Amino acid sequence: MRNVMVPFLSALLLFLAGMLIINWQLWNMATLNNAGTASTSTLKIDDILAEAVSAAKKAKDVAAEGCSSTGQQELGTEAALKPHLRAIMIQQQDKIICTSLPGNGVLIVHPEALPTEKLMLLAGNQLVNGVPVLIFQVPIPEGRVIVSVSDAHLRDVIAGASDSAGLALVVGKRMLTRQGDVSAYPPATGSATLTQSAHFPFSMAWQTPAFFSMSRLMQQGWSLVLLIFVLSVAGGILIRRYRGKSTTFEDDLRKAILRGEIIPYYQPIVNGDTGGLYGVEVLARWKHPKSGFIPPDVFIPIAERSGLIIPLTKGLMAKVVSQLKPLLPKLPDGFHIGINISARHINAPSFISDCSAFEKGFNGKKVKLVLEVTEREPLLEHPHLVENLNALHQAGFVIALDDFGTGYSGLSCLHALAIDYIKIDKSFVNRVSEQKDSTILLDCVIELAKKLSLHIVAEGVETKEQWDYLNRNAITLLQGYYFGKPVSYIEFIKVILSKPREEVRMDHQR
Repeated sequence: MRNVMVPFLSALLLFLAGMLIINWQLWNMATLNNAGTASTSTLKIDDILAEAVSAAKKAKDVAAEGCSSTGQQELGTEAALKPHLRAIMIQQQDKIICTSLPGNGVLIVHPEALPTEKLMLLAGNQLVNGVPVLIFQVPIPEGRVIVSVSDAHLRDVIAGASDSAGLALVVGKRMLTRQGDVSAYPPATGSATLTQSAHFPFSMAWQTPAFFSMSRLMQQGWSLVLLIFVLSVAGGILIRRYRGKSTTFEDDLRKAILRGEIIPYYQPIVNGDTGGLYGVEVLARWKHPKSGFIPPDVFIPIAERSGLIIPLTKGLMAKVVSQLKPLLPKLPDGFHIGINISARHINAPSFISDCSAFEKGFNGKKVKLVLEVTEREPLLEHPHLVENLNALHQAGFVIALDDFGTGYSGLSCLHALAIDYIKIDKSFVNRVSEQKDSTILLDCVIELAKKLSLHIVAEGVETKEQWDYLNRNAITLLQGYYFGKPVSYIEFIKVILSKPREEVRMDHQR
């Protein structure tokens, strides 16, 4: 599942990142386009108002000459020659004395009441014909010149831009929309960005586009979206292939457990007096399909740190049942099967049921499951460990303290746990020699075990001298290369099937 989810999530992340980049680029382009449209429209209205400036200058000359009939005719000619203007009016002493309109007509209702701002928007209800205009004013002695700009030309500039720009002409606290309406600015809802004219007191309001727009994405960027989708799928496939080739050791171990590459090897435990087979210790071996056998001291610590030791041990127990069950008729009664159990597994909720399932796998035959508790970490720090082990002990399981005298093994464990066996570590057995005092520590361990009425299994027996010493000290359960190295199931059954049940013995290695 993990091998599928990681590439899938990676591909999804690549696709979303690509979509975000494409969307940002399209949004940025739309924003720049709207800003450019507003700037272009501002320049066009600047040009229109430049005509008003020229017309106002002419009107000032006419006013200075007393606004004769000739002057009025000149105003009409000036207005006619300026295509964007509607009318030119001269006001003095609150009266319109001269206009460019025929008959000296007045376009504005109550022009004398107009404010004196240089530029302003007038709504339709302020004009005779009900059509809004843009007013440009310049002062003259005792009055002013009023030049009106046709709203049609202003709306042409605004409406000629893209709908997405949402342009509006803003003068003071009023704005003219593309529909020709004059309303208050800013509006009650929405917001806009302003582009200010460099020459006149007006601005162009324009809309900043929404950051995300599905319609914009599909209309303008569909080909890029398709490309990003293809690249994301390809990226996910490459990641999956790369993960398949470049994985961590922990990932390799997890796969090995699932594929059944962790197999049991059996090292005999013999009766030192008779040489008869007393039992076996089950040891985990990793048979890698390419690298061959990987040493347990390489993968066991990683399995314990990662928690994989639990499925590893459960898989090993299942294999032991399937392999040894057919051999039960050839095995001695009470055959000892020792399996190393980590503190993490003992503390797991499934531990007791795992052990019970192992025992039931032999259909009630006289097989003795010995839980060899390893102490690579402090056992008593785990809250349920003592409770679980003591419960199994009461149920008839045998508890052994492995590698006694090393790691975290100590007297506190002997006090807290119901221990049946201690397994003396080979580092003590290796000290046995002809030198004086070479066995002081080993003698102390043996004496302690005897006083506590504990059975002893000596590990790492490799020489006749070590065997003799252990026999002299009544240590009869022995394990080591002197009697047999760990072997595969096939090698183990050769020994079992080669002799009658009552004569199954392990010849020591010369």
